[in-house]
Amino acid sequence: MHSPRLSLSLTPDHAVQRVWARPDPALVAAGIEGEYVVARLRLIAMSLLMIAPSYNLLSEAKPTHVAGFAVTFVAAIAAAAIWMLLRRGRWRPWVGFASSSFDVSMVSLALASFMVVASPMVALNSTVTFEMYFLALLATSLRYDARICLFVGGLTIAQYGGLWFVAAARFDLSDPSYVASAGPYLPVDLWTRLLLLTIATLLSVMIVRRAQRLVYLASRDRLTGLFNRGHIDRVLSAAFAQAMRDRTALSVALIDVDHFKAVNDTHGHATGDLVLRQMAEILAGSMRRTDVVARYGGEEFLILMPSTTREAALLRMEALRREVSASPIELGNGVRVPMNFSAGVAALPVDAEAANTKMLVSVADRRLFAAKRAGRGRCVGADEAIPTGSQ
Repeated sequence: MHSPRLSLSLTPDHAVQRVWARPDPALVAAGIEGEYVVARLRLIAMSLLMIAPSYNLLSEAKPTHVAGFAVTFVAAIAAAAIWMLLRRGRWRPWVGFASSSFDVSMVSLALASFMVVASPMVALNSTVTFEMYFLALLATSLRYDARICLFVGGLTIAQYGGLWFVAAARFDLSDPSYVASAGPYLPVDLWTRLLLLTIATLLSVMIVRRAQRLVYLASRDRLTGLFNRGHIDRVLSAAFAQAMRDRTALSVALIDVDHFKAVNDTHGHATGDLVLRQMAEILAGSMRRTDVVARYGGEEFLILMPSTTREAALLRMEALRREVSASPIELGNGVRVPMNFSAGVAALPVDAEAANTKMLVSVADRRLFAAKRAGRGRCVGADEAIPTGSQ
């Protein structure tokens, strides 16, 4: 059975796997908030950026001014659309990839338009527009997903490198007329720009990796390595909202270790800690990747099971309870500490009285109390149900 703990000392191979792995639920929740922040900042930024091209266009309708206004206007409309979709709760895992790609692609589109309406060196030697790449790459770190940082960084390098390739293939970049309008063609400067984009990409990845370490420390229970109550409350709220929005099932199981006080009183707190750690290991090892397991209180655990009906959740908890009861703690000298638990299960949409996360957990807690009152060592999934299992 694998441990729920996450080692912060990783081998190179493991480090690569961690960078390209899906973020854990803590970072997913933070990434959703980050996407909202970026959407608001993008909308504000595009509104402010409309001022300069609008003024330039009204002052003198040069081709570069027309192109700059058109690109900025399209970007502002798209920024408003993204913000409105997120406000309506339309976030999906691919949104971070799409919106980040949009940000850098709009910068590339602006540079490409300069090449068409002005000159290739205006596009390649741009200072203000090119620096927008760095803002977009920095914003990828707010999604707290290293995959987005790497994907968008690679896209940025490919787009600017492609722009350079097209310019070199279609134009004589050493033409003196280009030098007068936008400076000389210096390949070393363009290679330096590509190197800086690479460094910015790696920096955004490092920011996310650092966030992973900090979020891990802030969201985990130190004894068991499971998520703590503060984190599970946030994840549960997000999962509840999504289940209500998508009209999908969502189950919650509240688990209490049977006779835990007697274990502490008889064998000491060190043995009690051992029971909690083994219980956490079994729970974490038996759940799906989409499930979330947390230590909810002293000897209480909460399991969040998205897209799981109450009946399926109850069957899973009973199978898990049998596995735990078959795994006593061996203390040596023939001394064995038996383990078992009681559980209450509540779910959407069948438990209609659960109008919010607090009430959903309250229903599960009520059924947990019924399981304990009926003799412990059993799982209850309905108020009128006959408890399953045996002590």
